[in-house]
Amino acid sequence: PGPRRQRGAAGAAADAPPADSGAVVVREPTFWEKATNFGSGSGFGWFGDAAGSVGDRIFGETEQAEALRELRELMPDFDMDKFLTEEVAQKQRDVLGAYLRGDMEALRRCCRDAAYGALHKSVMEREAHQLQMDERLLFLSDPEIESVRYIGGMPTPVVSFEAHQLNCVRSKSTKQIVEGDEDDIRAVHYLFALQPTEDWAEPEPEAAGEAPADGGEAGGEAGGEEGREKSKEPPPDKWQVTELAVRGMQSVY
Repeated sequence: PGPRRQRGAAGAAADAPPADSGAVVVREPTFWEKATNFGSGSGFGWFGDAAGSVGDRIFGETEQAEALRELRELMPDFDMDKFLTEEVAQKQRDVLGAYLRGDMEALRRCCRDAAYGALHKSVMEREAHQLQMDERLLFLSDPEIESVRYIGGMPTPVVSFEAHQLNCVRSKSTKQIVEGDEDDIRAVHYLFALQPTEDWAEPEPEAAGEAPADGGEAGGEAGGEEGREKSKEPPPDKWQVTELAVRGMQSVY
């Protein structure tokens, strides 16, 4: 077989000008790249930047210590290992899965306003073009803590992780691939900042055999219907993503 065609950042074969032409080629990002490279605001301005001085580093370390201490005051049961392996690991799948499906209700439950706004805008653009992204998440790395910072005055753990996704976009009407390919795997490096859900509280376990407050049967017919309706509502998430960004992406062979 002939040599494999080299993919560029968009996943297509690179059509480079002759080496001696001196031309500079600026390629527009593909739809998938734009849809994946979302960001929710300026809260991540300090990511990836080296501290400018010893004073900057000391200030950053002091802020992190103060933020972590305040977080543990707000949530005395906070455990970093449990937070990463349980809360964040679930949020990875919940947020990315809902985004790829275009499930705005699930995103509203998982995200605060800034993160939700960025994802909602991207989903609406996708809907306007009647396009569908491949929903499969082929791999999710274990999340790692980057820092604990103040965002919006709240102590906020910031985590990073890698996801392997397919650069494959289909037409919603024809189901035909209009961009990328089913074997074009991309490694995407994410940053999530998470905060406790506002007014969240540990659900109180119901005492077995507890009598109704009115002394009657367990809520009667109307109360039973109301209880069944309430039971259908998903419980609120303990943590929500308040900011998110993509640190980078690259092809995986």
